Amino acid sequence: MDWAELPVDLPIQFVVRLTVIDWLKFRAVCTAWRHAAKLALGSGRRPKPEPPWLMLPGRRTDRTTASFLSFSDDGHRLRTAILPEPAIQSRMWIGSAHGWVVTADEEFSLHLLNPVTGAQLRLPCITTMGFFYALPRTEDGRAAGFLFHHSSFLALHWPEERASAFPPDELPIDRMPLRFLRKAVPLRDPSGSGEYFVMMIHGPMFKLAFARQKDAKWVILPSPYQFHDAILYRGQLYTMTACGALLVWEPDGETFKSRVAVAEHDEGEEYVCFKKYLAESLDGDLVLIWRERRSSRGEDDSSASDEENDDYDDDYAEPDPTVGFQVFVLRQGCQGSEWKEVHDLGGAALFIGYSSAVFFPAAGSPNLQADCIYFTDDNISIAWRRKEEPRDMGVFNMKNKALTVMSTVDQHFNNWPPPIWVTPSIDIV
Repeated sequence: MDWAELPVDLPIQFVVRLTVIDWLKFRAVCTAWRHAAKLALGSGRRPKPEPPWLMLPGRRTDRTTASFLSFSDDGHRLRTAILPEPAIQSRMWIGSAHGWVVTADEEFSLHLLNPVTGAQLRLPCITTMGFFYALPRTEDGRAAGFLFHHSSFLALHWPEERASAFPPDELPIDRMPLRFLRKAVPLRDPSGSGEYFVMMIHGPMFKLAFARQKDAKWVILPSPYQFHDAILYRGQLYTMTACGALLVWEPDGETFKSRVAVAEHDEGEEYVCFKKYLAESLDGDLVLIWRERRSSRGEDDSSASDEENDDYDDDYAEPDPTVGFQVFVLRQGCQGSEWKEVHDLGGAALFIGYSSAVFFPAAGSPNLQADCIYFTDDNISIAWRRKEEPRDMGVFNMKNKALTVMSTVDQHFNNWPPPIWVTPSIDIV
Protein backbone atom coordinates (compact mmCIF):
# COMPACT_ATOMS: atom_id res chain seq x y z
CA MET A 1 0.00 0.00 0.00
CA ASP A 2 1.28 3.45 -0.92
CA TRP A 3 0.75 5.55 2.24
CA ALA A 4 1.32 8.73 0.22
CA GLU A 5 -1.88 8.05 -1.73
CA LEU A 6 -4.18 8.07 1.29
CA PRO A 7 -7.02 10.63 1.12
CA VAL A 8 -5.61 13.81 2.72
CA ASP A 9 -8.29 13.92 5.45
CA LEU A 10 -7.06 10.61 6.90
CA PRO A 11 -3.47 11.71 7.70
CA ILE A 12 -4.88 15.00 9.02
CA GLN A 13 -7.09 13.08 11.48
CA PHE A 14 -4.04 11.09 12.52
CA VAL A 15 -1.47 13.89 12.85
CA VAL A 16 -3.54 15.98 15.29
CA ARG A 17 -3.26 13.11 17.79
CA LEU A 18 0.53 13.31 17.83
CA THR A 19 2.90 15.17 20.12
CA VAL A 20 5.25 17.78 18.66
CA ILE A 21 8.17 15.38 18.22
CA ASP A 22 5.99 12.77 16.48
CA TRP A 23 4.38 15.52 14.36
CA LEU A 24 7.84 16.52 13.12
CA LYS A 25 8.62 12.88 12.29
CA PHE A 26 5.25 12.48 10.54
CA ARG A 27 5.72 15.41 8.20
CA ALA A 28 9.22 14.21 7.30
CA VAL A 29 7.91 10.89 5.89
CA CYS A 30 6.87 12.14 2.47
CA THR A 31 5.62 15.15 0.54
CA ALA A 32 1.96 14.12 0.89
CA TRP A 33 2.17 13.79 4.66
CA ARG A 34 4.07 17.06 4.94
CA HIS A 35 1.24 18.68 2.95
CA ALA A 36 -1.33 17.13 5.31
CA ALA A 37 0.51 18.49 8.35
CA LYS A 38 0.63 21.94 6.74
CA LEU A 39 -3.10 21.83 6.00
CA ALA A 40 -3.79 20.87 9.61
CA LEU A 41 -1.78 23.85 10.86
CA GLY A 42 -3.48 26.16 8.40
CA SER A 43 -6.89 25.12 9.74
CA GLY A 44 -5.84 26.00 13.29
CA ARG A 45 -5.11 22.45 14.47
CA ARG A 46 -2.06 21.81 16.60
CA PRO A 47 -0.20 18.80 18.03
CA LYS A 48 -1.41 17.10 21.18
CA PRO A 49 -0.64 19.26 24.25
CA GLU A 50 2.27 18.08 26.37
CA PRO A 51 4.18 19.35 29.41
CA PRO A 52 6.83 22.03 28.92
CA TRP A 53 10.24 20.88 27.79
CA LEU A 54 13.33 21.84 29.72
CA MET A 55 15.60 23.58 27.21
CA LEU A 56 19.28 23.08 28.01
CA PRO A 57 22.43 24.47 26.41
CA GLY A 58 24.10 21.88 24.21
CA ARG A 59 27.20 19.87 25.00
CA ARG A 60 30.44 21.74 25.51
CA THR A 61 31.91 20.20 22.37
CA ASP A 62 28.97 21.16 20.16
CA ARG A 63 27.64 24.70 20.33
CA THR A 64 25.37 24.26 17.30
CA THR A 65 22.70 22.29 19.19
CA ALA A 66 20.39 22.57 22.18
CA SER A 67 18.98 19.71 24.22
CA PHE A 68 15.43 19.24 25.46
CA LEU A 69 14.17 17.16 28.35
CA SER A 70 10.60 16.03 27.68
CA PHE A 71 8.40 14.68 30.45
CA SER A 72 6.40 12.90 27.76
CA ASP A 73 9.36 10.61 27.12
CA ASP A 74 9.92 7.54 29.27
CA GLY A 75 13.12 7.84 31.23
CA HIS A 76 13.27 11.61 30.64
CA ARG A 77 15.24 11.08 27.44
CA LEU A 78 17.17 14.10 26.19
CA ARG A 79 16.42 15.17 22.61
CA THR A 80 18.77 17.29 20.51
CA ALA A 81 17.83 20.04 18.07
CA ILE A 82 19.96 21.96 15.60
CA LEU A 83 20.04 25.65 16.49
CA PRO A 84 19.32 28.30 13.85
CA GLU A 85 22.14 30.53 12.72
CA PRO A 86 23.59 32.34 14.49
CA ALA A 87 23.69 29.66 17.17
CA ILE A 88 21.62 30.80 20.14
CA GLN A 89 24.09 29.34 22.64
CA SER A 90 25.87 32.66 22.27
CA ARG A 91 22.67 34.40 23.40
CA MET A 92 20.90 34.80 26.71
CA TRP A 93 17.41 33.38 27.20
CA ILE A 94 15.31 35.83 29.18
CA GLY A 95 11.78 34.50 28.88
CA SER A 96 9.44 32.12 27.10
CA ALA A 97 5.74 31.44 26.53
CA HIS A 98 3.54 29.89 23.83
CA GLY A 99 6.56 27.99 22.47
CA TRP A 100 8.62 31.13 21.84
CA VAL A 101 11.82 32.19 23.63
CA VAL A 102 13.08 35.77 23.96
CA THR A 103 16.83 35.92 23.35
CA ALA A 104 19.49 38.63 23.59
CA ASP A 105 22.79 38.34 21.72
CA GLU A 106 26.22 39.79 22.52
CA GLU A 107 25.23 43.15 21.02
CA PHE A 108 21.86 43.18 22.79
CA SER A 109 19.78 42.56 19.71
CA LEU A 110 16.54 40.94 20.89
CA HIS A 111 14.68 38.17 19.07
CA LEU A 112 11.69 35.89 19.45
CA LEU A 113 12.69 32.32 18.65
CA ASN A 114 10.77 29.10 18.26
CA PRO A 115 13.52 26.59 19.14
CA VAL A 116 11.56 23.63 17.74
CA THR A 117 11.23 25.01 14.22
CA GLY A 118 13.97 27.66 14.16
CA ALA A 119 11.57 30.49 13.24
CA GLN A 120 12.76 33.92 14.44
CA LEU A 121 11.26 37.39 14.71
CA ARG A 122 13.42 40.42 15.42
CA LEU A 123 12.30 42.64 18.31
CA PRO A 124 12.94 46.41 18.46
CA CYS A 125 16.30 47.73 19.63
CA ILE A 126 16.48 48.95 23.23
CA THR A 127 17.57 52.36 21.92
CA THR A 128 13.91 52.94 20.97
CA MET A 129 13.10 53.26 24.70
CA GLY A 130 14.37 56.82 24.83
CA PHE A 131 17.05 56.54 27.51
CA PHE A 132 19.56 54.04 26.04
CA TYR A 133 21.87 55.18 23.24
CA ALA A 134 24.42 53.01 21.45
CA LEU A 135 28.05 53.95 21.99
CA PRO A 136 30.33 54.13 18.90
CA ARG A 137 31.60 50.74 17.85
CA THR A 138 35.16 49.68 18.56
CA GLU A 139 37.86 49.83 15.88
CA ASP A 140 37.27 46.18 15.00
CA GLY A 141 33.54 46.82 14.54
CA ARG A 142 32.24 45.33 17.78
CA ALA A 143 29.48 46.85 19.89
CA ALA A 144 31.00 48.80 22.78
CA GLY A 145 27.91 49.29 24.94
CA PHE A 146 25.28 51.90 25.65
CA LEU A 147 24.91 55.35 27.14
CA PHE A 148 22.21 55.42 29.81
CA HIS A 149 20.50 58.78 30.47
CA HIS A 150 19.32 58.75 34.09
CA SER A 151 17.44 62.03 33.74
CA SER A 152 15.35 60.81 30.79
CA PHE A 153 14.58 57.56 32.61
CA LEU A 154 13.50 59.31 35.82
CA ALA A 155 11.40 61.86 33.92
CA LEU A 156 9.40 59.06 32.30
CA HIS A 157 8.49 57.33 35.57
CA TRP A 158 8.28 60.33 37.92
CA PRO A 159 7.25 63.24 35.64
CA GLU A 160 5.83 65.22 38.56
CA GLU A 161 9.22 65.36 40.25
CA ARG A 162 12.11 67.43 39.08
CA ALA A 163 14.75 64.98 37.99
CA SER A 164 18.28 65.58 39.16
CA ALA A 165 20.83 66.35 36.48
CA PHE A 166 22.68 63.04 36.54
CA PRO A 167 25.44 62.74 33.95
CA PRO A 168 24.88 59.95 31.39
CA ASP A 169 26.33 56.60 32.42
CA GLU A 170 28.47 54.59 30.00
CA LEU A 171 27.60 50.91 30.26
CA PRO A 172 30.09 48.48 28.69
CA ILE A 173 28.42 45.69 26.77
CA ASP A 174 29.42 43.09 29.39
CA ARG A 175 27.61 45.05 32.13
CA MET A 176 24.29 45.15 30.32
CA PRO A 177 23.03 41.76 31.61
CA LEU A 178 23.42 43.09 35.16
CA ARG A 179 22.01 46.54 34.52
CA PHE A 180 19.23 45.83 32.03
CA LEU A 181 18.04 42.24 31.64
CA ARG A 182 15.33 40.97 33.99
CA LYS A 183 12.57 39.04 32.22
CA ALA A 184 10.61 39.12 28.95
CA VAL A 185 7.11 37.68 28.61
CA PRO A 186 5.64 36.82 25.17
CA LEU A 187 1.98 37.52 25.90
CA ARG A 188 0.66 36.51 22.49
CA ASP A 189 1.64 33.66 20.19
CA PRO A 190 2.79 35.14 16.85
CA SER A 191 2.20 31.88 14.99
CA GLY A 192 0.03 32.30 11.94
CA SER A 193 -0.38 36.08 11.96
CA GLY A 194 3.24 36.94 12.78
CA GLU A 195 1.93 39.55 15.24
CA TYR A 196 3.72 39.49 18.58
CA PHE A 197 3.09 41.20 21.91
CA VAL A 198 6.03 41.07 24.33
CA MET A 199 6.17 42.61 27.80
CA MET A 200 9.67 43.21 29.15
CA ILE A 201 10.65 43.83 32.76
CA HIS A 202 13.94 45.68 32.56
CA GLY A 203 16.52 47.46 34.67
CA PRO A 204 17.18 49.64 36.34
CA MET A 205 14.42 49.32 38.93
CA PHE A 206 12.35 46.54 37.32
CA LYS A 207 10.27 48.74 35.00
CA LEU A 208 7.86 47.78 32.21
CA ALA A 209 8.06 48.22 28.44
CA PHE A 210 6.11 46.43 25.72
CA ALA A 211 6.56 45.91 22.01
CA ARG A 212 4.01 44.91 19.39
CA GLN A 213 4.57 44.18 15.73
CA LYS A 214 2.79 47.38 14.73
CA ASP A 215 4.86 49.57 17.10
CA ALA A 216 8.38 48.79 15.84
CA LYS A 217 9.64 50.21 19.15
CA TRP A 218 9.52 49.60 22.88
CA VAL A 219 6.74 51.55 24.57
CA ILE A 220 7.36 52.53 28.20
CA LEU A 221 4.64 52.02 30.82
CA PRO A 222 5.46 54.72 33.38
CA SER A 223 4.97 53.61 36.98
CA PRO A 224 6.60 54.18 40.38
CA TYR A 225 6.38 50.41 41.07
CA GLN A 226 8.95 47.68 40.54
CA PHE A 227 7.56 44.61 38.76
CA HIS A 228 8.09 40.86 38.95
CA ASP A 229 5.69 39.38 36.38
CA ALA A 230 3.01 40.01 33.76
CA ILE A 231 0.18 37.93 32.33
CA LEU A 232 -2.60 38.29 29.78
CA TYR A 233 -5.61 36.97 31.69
CA ARG A 234 -9.13 36.87 30.23
CA GLY A 235 -8.11 39.41 27.63
CA GLN A 236 -6.68 41.91 30.14
CA LEU A 237 -3.09 42.71 31.06
CA TYR A 238 -2.19 42.11 34.71
CA THR A 239 1.14 42.78 36.41
CA MET A 240 2.52 41.87 39.83
CA THR A 241 4.69 44.37 41.69
CA ALA A 242 7.62 43.59 43.96
CA CYS A 243 5.59 44.83 46.93
CA GLY A 244 2.71 42.46 46.15
CA ALA A 245 0.18 44.76 44.46
CA LEU A 246 -1.79 43.40 41.49
CA LEU A 247 -2.26 45.99 38.74
CA VAL A 248 -4.64 45.71 35.79
CA TRP A 249 -3.79 47.73 32.68
CA GLU A 250 -6.56 49.09 30.49
CA PRO A 251 -6.21 50.39 26.91
CA ASP A 252 -5.45 54.11 26.73
CA GLY A 253 -5.05 55.07 23.08
CA GLU A 254 -1.94 53.33 21.78
CA THR A 255 -0.76 52.39 25.26
CA PHE A 256 -2.24 51.34 28.64
CA LYS A 257 -3.02 52.91 32.00
CA SER A 258 -3.06 51.04 35.29
CA ARG A 259 -5.25 50.72 38.33
CA VAL A 260 -4.70 48.68 41.49
CA ALA A 261 -6.85 45.54 41.41
CA VAL A 262 -5.54 44.11 44.71
CA ALA A 263 -3.52 46.07 47.26
CA GLU A 264 -0.10 45.04 48.56
CA HIS A 265 0.11 41.55 50.01
CA ASP A 266 2.10 41.37 53.26
CA GLU A 267 4.90 38.81 53.10
CA GLY A 268 5.22 38.70 56.87
CA GLU A 269 8.88 37.72 57.29
CA GLU A 270 12.12 39.64 57.49
CA TYR A 271 15.23 38.55 55.62
CA VAL A 272 13.21 36.36 53.28
CA CYS A 273 13.21 37.21 49.57
CA PHE A 274 10.03 36.43 47.65
CA LYS A 275 9.98 36.33 43.86
CA LYS A 276 6.40 36.62 42.61
CA TYR A 277 4.76 35.00 39.58
CA LEU A 278 1.31 35.06 37.99
CA ALA A 279 -0.37 32.13 36.26
CA GLU A 280 -3.77 30.91 35.12
CA SER A 281 -4.87 27.64 36.72
CA LEU A 282 -6.47 24.78 34.82
CA ASP A 283 -9.80 25.94 36.29
CA GLY A 284 -9.30 29.45 34.90
CA ASP A 285 -8.39 31.14 38.18
CA LEU A 286 -5.72 33.84 38.49
CA VAL A 287 -2.95 32.47 40.70
CA LEU A 288 -0.13 34.19 42.58
CA ILE A 289 2.99 32.20 43.44
CA TRP A 290 5.64 33.27 45.95
CA ARG A 291 9.08 31.74 45.54
CA GLU A 292 10.96 31.91 48.82
CA ARG A 293 14.71 32.38 49.03
CA ARG A 294 16.11 32.79 52.53
CA SER A 295 18.98 35.24 52.29
CA SER A 296 22.45 34.16 53.38
CA ARG A 297 23.34 37.80 54.05
CA GLY A 298 20.98 38.31 57.00
CA GLU A 299 20.59 41.90 58.08
CA ASP A 300 22.97 43.14 55.42
CA ASP A 301 20.56 42.03 52.74
CA SER A 302 18.18 44.69 51.45
CA SER A 303 14.67 44.11 50.14
CA ALA A 304 15.98 44.67 46.63
CA SER A 305 17.46 41.69 44.84
CA ASP A 306 21.04 41.33 43.67
CA GLU A 307 19.78 42.01 40.17
CA GLU A 308 18.75 45.49 41.21
CA ASN A 309 21.84 46.33 43.26
CA ASP A 310 24.04 46.78 40.22
CA ASP A 311 27.15 47.76 42.14
CA TYR A 312 26.96 44.90 44.63
CA ASP A 313 29.83 42.47 44.05
CA ASP A 314 28.52 39.01 44.90
CA ASP A 315 31.24 37.05 43.13
CA TYR A 316 32.18 35.54 46.46
CA ALA A 317 28.73 35.45 48.04
CA GLU A 318 26.73 32.25 48.13
CA PRO A 319 23.63 32.30 45.91
CA ASP A 320 20.38 32.20 47.85
CA PRO A 321 18.71 28.87 47.00
CA THR A 322 14.98 28.34 46.76
CA VAL A 323 13.58 26.90 50.00
CA GLY A 324 9.84 26.83 49.33
CA PHE A 325 6.73 28.21 47.66
CA GLN A 326 3.38 29.66 48.68
CA VAL A 327 0.40 29.72 46.30
CA PHE A 328 -2.65 31.99 46.37
CA VAL A 329 -5.84 32.12 44.27
CA LEU A 330 -7.72 35.35 43.57
CA ARG A 331 -11.16 35.28 45.17
CA GLN A 332 -13.97 37.78 45.64
CA GLY A 333 -14.35 38.63 49.33
CA CYS A 334 -16.46 41.05 51.35
CA GLN A 335 -13.77 43.72 50.89
CA GLY A 336 -13.37 43.06 47.18
CA SER A 337 -10.83 40.87 45.40
CA GLU A 338 -8.32 39.19 47.71
CA TRP A 339 -5.74 36.41 47.67
CA LYS A 340 -6.60 33.12 49.40
CA GLU A 341 -3.78 30.68 50.13
CA VAL A 342 -4.11 27.13 48.81
CA HIS A 343 -2.06 24.08 49.75
CA ASP A 344 -2.34 21.99 46.62
CA LEU A 345 -2.53 22.54 42.85
CA GLY A 346 -5.71 20.56 42.21
CA GLY A 347 -3.66 17.61 40.97
CA ALA A 348 -1.77 19.69 38.42
CA ALA A 349 1.95 20.37 38.02
CA LEU A 350 3.28 23.93 37.82
CA PHE A 351 6.37 25.05 35.90
CA ILE A 352 8.25 28.21 36.97
CA GLY A 353 11.43 30.02 35.91
CA TYR A 354 12.36 32.59 33.28
CA SER A 355 9.37 31.23 31.40
CA SER A 356 5.82 32.32 32.08
CA ALA A 357 4.43 30.15 34.87
CA VAL A 358 2.21 27.44 33.41
CA PHE A 359 0.01 24.67 34.82
CA PHE A 360 -0.26 21.24 33.22
CA PRO A 361 -2.47 18.28 34.27
CA ALA A 362 -0.40 15.56 35.90
CA ALA A 363 -3.05 12.91 35.20
CA GLY A 364 -2.10 11.03 32.07
CA SER A 365 1.54 12.15 32.33
CA PRO A 366 3.27 9.35 34.28
CA ASN A 367 6.52 11.29 34.58
CA LEU A 368 4.85 14.26 36.28
CA GLN A 369 4.10 14.49 40.00
CA ALA A 370 0.73 15.96 40.96
CA ASP A 371 0.66 19.07 43.19
CA CYS A 372 4.34 19.75 42.55
CA ILE A 373 6.15 22.89 41.37
CA TYR A 374 8.99 22.33 38.90
CA PHE A 375 11.33 25.32 39.08
CA THR A 376 14.47 26.50 37.33
CA ASP A 377 16.96 29.25 38.13
CA ASP A 378 15.86 32.78 37.25
CA ASN A 379 18.39 35.05 38.96
CA ILE A 380 20.17 36.46 35.93
CA SER A 381 22.70 38.41 38.00
CA ILE A 382 24.10 35.34 39.76
CA ALA A 383 23.78 33.20 36.62
CA TRP A 384 25.82 35.74 34.65
CA ARG A 385 28.55 35.96 37.28
CA ARG A 386 28.65 32.20 37.91
CA LYS A 387 28.26 30.70 34.47
CA GLU A 388 29.92 27.39 35.26
CA GLU A 389 28.13 26.61 38.53
CA PRO A 390 25.05 24.42 39.10
CA ARG A 391 21.68 26.09 38.82
CA ASP A 392 18.92 26.50 41.38
CA MET A 393 16.56 23.83 40.04
CA GLY A 394 14.22 21.43 41.76
CA VAL A 395 10.77 20.03 42.48
CA PHE A 396 8.68 21.29 45.41
CA ASN A 397 5.79 19.17 46.71
CA MET A 398 2.95 21.43 47.84
CA LYS A 399 1.41 18.84 50.16
CA ASN A 400 4.38 17.65 52.21
CA LYS A 401 6.60 20.73 51.57
CA ALA A 402 9.48 18.49 50.45
CA LEU A 403 11.99 19.99 48.02
CA THR A 404 14.05 17.77 45.75
CA VAL A 405 17.02 19.12 43.81
CA MET A 406 16.74 18.46 40.08
CA SER A 407 20.09 17.63 38.51
CA THR A 408 19.73 17.28 34.76
CA VAL A 409 22.89 19.06 33.60
CA ASP A 410 25.94 16.82 33.83
CA GLN A 411 29.57 17.64 33.20
CA HIS A 412 29.05 17.30 29.45
CA PHE A 413 26.67 20.23 29.27
CA ASN A 414 27.07 23.96 29.63
CA ASN A 415 25.41 25.79 32.50
CA TRP A 416 25.02 28.95 30.45
CA PRO A 417 22.46 30.08 29.48
CA PRO A 418 20.45 28.74 32.44
CA PRO A 419 17.84 26.10 31.54
CA ILE A 420 14.39 27.40 30.65
CA TRP A 421 10.94 25.81 30.26
CA VAL A 422 9.56 25.89 26.74
CA THR A 423 6.06 24.77 25.80
CA PRO A 424 6.71 23.04 22.45
CA SER A 425 4.75 24.38 19.51
CA ILE A 426 4.67 24.18 15.73
CA ASP A 427 4.38 27.55 14.03
CA ILE A 428 3.60 28.65 10.49
CA VAL A 429 5.35 32.02 10.61
